[in-house]
Amino acid sequence: MSSPAAANADPYEPGQLLAELEQRQDDVLAQLDALDAQLSEVLKGLEISVDEDPELGDEDS
Repeated sequence: MSSPAAANADPYEPGQLLAELEQRQDDVLAQLDALDAQLSEVLKGLEISVDEDPELGDEDS
């Protein structure tokens, strides 16, 4: 049997939550990279080139 202290332990010990969030972030960034690659292939097939998106420019200027 497990001890009462183990039964009441927080499943997120120090650092575990941060590690989980970092892993999720890495997964999302990998998905974004894959989507970017797919979009680039579609645009290439349509013979459209995207050098710079004016909407992503510096909005403070």
